[in-house]
Formats: sequence, C-alpha cells, structure tokens
Amino acid sequence: MLMKALLLIILAAALTISDAFIVKSAPTNQPMVIWSTDLVSAQRPLGIVLEQDESPGDIVATNVDSDGSAAAAGVKEGDVLLAVQNASVENASLDEVLAFIGNAPKVVNMRFLRRDSD
Repeated sequence: MLMKALLLIILAAALTISDAFIVKSAPTNQPMVIWSTDLVSAQRPLGIVLEQDESPGDIVATNVDSDGSAAAAGVKEGDVLLAVQNASVENASLDEVLAFIGNAPKVVNMRFLRRDSD
C-alpha cells in the first residue's frame, strides 16, 4: 500500500497544471490506468459521431472524420465527452448533448477524457 501511495505522489508531482488526470488503483503486478482530459475547440460541422454507452451512460466519440475539425483539434475515437462550452454533460442524455452542441456558437469548446496508451 505504501508503494502505491508513493507512486501516486510521484505521478501527481509530474503533472502540469493544464493537465487533469484520474489514476485508478491497481494491484502492484498490474499497470496503473491513467486517463487524461483535453480541451478542444472545433468549428462546426465537427465531423464526429457521438453515441451514448448503455453503461455507465458516457457520451463517446465513435467515429471521427479524419478530415473534420474535431480530428484536427485532436479528438479520437473512444474519447469520452465531459463538457461542452464549459458545462458538464456527464449526466446528460445524448439528445440533450446534441441539442447543446447545436445551440453552441460556430466554434464549439469541448472537454474529452482519453485513456493514455502505453
């Protein structure tokens, strides 16, 4: 347990203020799962397909047009949408999120969660 605590302290010390991370506990013989969030601004049309997972209900980018503005801003398939225009969408339905994006200005600010690859 002390080893896990030290690893978390070392990871936290290495983070920059602009990055947000969630570190999930794992047994010492398993790798730690690290997620990062990215704030992106993309011009509409975004070139992205969003779907809602049944469990836990996350809004996920399931298709990102490689020529679209979302891809140019760094969005990748599998990214989980957390916020639109600085408003959380974590408990919103897909219809609510799509309406919110539709009512946003031409440039849409979005925050996504991504699992970092090793």
